[in-house]
Amino acid sequence: MSGKRESKTNRTRRKPSGGLAGWWRQHRAWVSGLDRGQKIRYRLFQFLVVVAVLAIAVCLAARAWITLPTVPNLPSGTVTTEEGDMTFDGAELPNVAKSGRKDGVYTFLLVGQDTGGGGNTDTMLLVTFDSVNKEVHGMSLPRDTMINSSHSGAGHRLNAVYNYNKGSDPDTQMEKGITALKREVGKLTGIIPDFYVVVQWEAVGELVDAIGGVDFDVPFDMDYDDPAQDLHIRLKAGQQTLSGEDAMGLIRWRHNNDYSVQYPNGDLGRVQTQQAFLKAVAAECLKPEILLKAPSLAQIFLERVSTDLSIGNLLAFAQLAVGMDAENDVTFVTMPWTNANYPGVSMILPDVDELLEILNDGFNPYQDEIQASDLSVLYRSSDGSYGVTSGTLLDSSLSRPRSSGSSSSSGGSSGSSSSQTPDVPATEEPVENPDGSQTTDPSGSGEVTDPGGTGENPDGSQTGDSSGGTGENPDGSQPADPSGSGGTTAPGESQGGGQTDPGGSSGGSQDTADPSGSQSGGGSSSSTGGGEAVPPSQDIQGGAAAQAPESESGLTVADLPSWLNPTGAEPAA
Repeated sequence: MSGKRESKTNRTRRKPSGGLAGWWRQHRAWVSGLDRGQKIRYRLFQFLVVVAVLAIAVCLAARAWITLPTVPNLPSGTVTTEEGDMTFDGAELPNVAKSGRKDGVYTFLLVGQDTGGGGNTDTMLLVTFDSVNKEVHGMSLPRDTMINSSHSGAGHRLNAVYNYNKGSDPDTQMEKGITALKREVGKLTGIIPDFYVVVQWEAVGELVDAIGGVDFDVPFDMDYDDPAQDLHIRLKAGQQTLSGEDAMGLIRWRHNNDYSVQYPNGDLGRVQTQQAFLKAVAAECLKPEILLKAPSLAQIFLERVSTDLSIGNLLAFAQLAVGMDAENDVTFVTMPWTNANYPGVSMILPDVDELLEILNDGFNPYQDEIQASDLSVLYRSSDGSYGVTSGTLLDSSLSRPRSSGSSSSSGGSSGSSSSQTPDVPATEEPVENPDGSQTTDPSGSGEVTDPGGTGENPDGSQTGDSSGGTGENPDGSQPADPSGSGGTTAPGESQGGGQTDPGGSSGGSQDTADPSGSQSGGGSSSSTGGGEAVPPSQDIQGGAAAQAPESESGLTVADLPSWLNPTGAEPAA
């Protein structure tokens, strides 16, 4: 019996004392020898070590995930032809793009999309982020900018590009529409945006609520209703903290129900308010405590934003923006413009000289300066015809001279100092139904009529037209002549003399050829010489009257915030 016990003891002694098993036995023996206080401190030390290891692992993983996107020297999709020319999505690549990129400079196309108005891209900004100098520059591209397009009428508007090119496949609509829009922005500015961010308007309200509201100086008493969109705007003028619903009303408002209060420079006034509001939002988002609201912001981003950037890319940009001052490091401007004087359709043209000055002062991501030869924009000649600075004029009818009397410009030379005509309850532009047909006079006369308002929603979208208010259906076909003659009509072009000049003169007394080759009726017999219809005389506060009357709150144009009235002067009649 004793022999067996001795044999067992010998086997136990022959077990190896090294390795993990031996270390673990020694560790447990050491821990068992600790008193209660020592054990508590030891367990706490163990916990801190585990947390530190996990934190290091998370940081390493985040560093690999939170990365800046790679920007190629040439835009993606660039091809080289047999002749050696470079093109991007069918457009000639600007020479400046071949000079190489500045380090740490990124460009974006920021688009505000109205999901309730046919998907119009009525808010478009070209944004440049200089991460080296810690500067952000944003330039609003007015939706009514006239572009070199093969379409007629309002099909020349910049905000029609997305809907004309998106196609019918829902899976590729965003990619096709935005690619075409980036191409047009490249033609206008010489800068083909690196990335895009498309924000549904609903996201603005959700964002404002998520960050706890935004302090803003509302310029007018805003009172507007659109039952069709379930849109009701009620805001008082003055400094206040806006909720998400308030913010949505602010950025969509254009005029009151009775048109007694509206922006003195038309839709450009709304653009300038949007710029000021975005700057106020940026000031809130640059505060350190915004990091505590990151989960709710990420949820909004995933649901309401379409982009070719990853969340990791956005977080990397956010890291670079730390320490920036929204007041001094973030600037917004509007593209300088002149009046296009296109018959029957309100459009503007870029002022190339002023535009180049702005582009090369903060926006240009390239090594060389942007030159006029890098742009492909339309211009208007003294004979009323249109040309293009480079490339081919896609709508040949624009090259036909028009009456010299219509060459006057009411837009001025710059969006910052010029005014557009305010909205009026009547308009010379016919309105299309969603199927592309035009609304006709309910009296049965066959005349094209506006069913009330301006033909546009308060958010800037064209009433009943998901293609941006063009004279053609999205598939390229033209709507039938409402008079039944079998001809085709572009928006703003009257048939014969069937449309009455809003200024009061009836059509038919004077016919003038418009750039598309059709004959305009009474709309071209106005005192402007046929270029534009004259709006009816109205007392519109802050509008086109030389002496704008005061509203019930006593607000005049001179009382406007600086971004709406930089000169402090009353607008000209």
